Amino acid sequence: MLLAAIPAFAQPDVTSTADPNGNISWPPPVYVLRGEAEIRGTANLPNMVNYFIEFRPLEDTFSVGAPVATEEPANGVLEEEDVFFAAILPSSTPVIDDVLGVWDTTVVEDGLYEIRLTINLANGEPVMHTVAPLRVENTPPPFVVPEAPPTPVIIPTQPPPPTVPPTEDPTPRVTVSTPNGNVRSGDGTNYQIVASLTQGSTAQIVGISNTGSGWFQVRLDNGQIGWMAPSIVTVTGNLNSIPRVQPPPPPATPTFTPVPATPTPATQANLVAGNPNPNPGTPVCNVTTNYTFDVANLGTEANTTTGTITVTDIHVATGTVTGSTTGGVPIIQPGQTIGLPIPLTVSTYYNELHRVTFTIDSGNQIAETTKADNVRVFEYTLAQGSCP
Repeated sequence: MLLAAIPAFAQPDVTSTADPNGNISWPPPVYVLRGEAEIRGTANLPNMVNYFIEFRPLEDTFSVGAPVATEEPANGVLEEEDVFFAAILPSSTPVIDDVLGVWDTTVVEDGLYEIRLTINLANGEPVMHTVAPLRVENTPPPFVVPEAPPTPVIIPTQPPPPTVPPTEDPTPRVTVSTPNGNVRSGDGTNYQIVASLTQGSTAQIVGISNTGSGWFQVRLDNGQIGWMAPSIVTVTGNLNSIPRVQPPPPPATPTFTPVPATPTPATQANLVAGNPNPNPGTPVCNVTTNYTFDVANLGTEANTTTGTITVTDIHVATGTVTGSTTGGVPIIQPGQTIGLPIPLTVSTYYNELHRVTFTIDSGNQIAETTKADNVRVFEYTLAQGSCP
């Protein structure tokens, strides 16, 4: 019945044919999302300025939900319009058949939604692609166990042996929670893929990255050692005894021999991570903290390309990743310092120590004289606020 209703769903102002260079490939329509959901696809159009992803609620009939007014006009009459809300911050970094961003569905109510990818172009109208309907279900409906028929009474001739409770396996393991999970040579997507696991596969955890990335060092069934991102796995077992491990150095940026007639000078940019400047000053449970992260260029030239800032919040006692987001790094002139707005919401482990790691150019896209000063770590105790 759900599939039969989809052709009647209207998508105003959006063409139904997706541009192969500007589309959402995952999740597909009629899909259930929960927690931090990866949005995958492609944003690689010529003259692209940036892209971002929004969402809006739908009624159970697949029509757009009740209009939302953001401001009351002078005459007291609200103008109805379909309002989209930001799911993923704007990014100017091209993406080809990979992760566009992560939508935290825990901050919205369960129900039907529509998501929309918008790609802004420097010389034309924006290109859009929508996917609907999608169901957010962070609180599944209760499962009612049918009443079993009465069991006949059997008088045993001797007392049954005592029931021994099953022994819980405390070994820390990861289970792949996405259709496939890449195992890499280091704790970042810029490292080489050394293996790939299907959904439901498990691997033993042998270490946690000491860089603050939250990545797990795992041992596969064949004995091979690699690294997996916390966003594609679920964790079981006791992590208290898992050691912090230094990952291998990031892979070197490929070098090319310049043509003698037109040598390319090396860039003299040097981006430095500054203060995070959280607002409120002490983050509060389930309240968005608006960080103004300072990035300074202490080199003698501007960076020639843009890049990405990765922000990861980790519960220090367990190493659990409790929040993550990304932001864009623009062109910064030498001697210039800019504050980049980065919102982040953490809703677990209040009254306990957290560590936020800010990493400039986590994708290693910006050429610099040094990368040693691209990381800033901020520790705080999460206030309880209104969390139960």
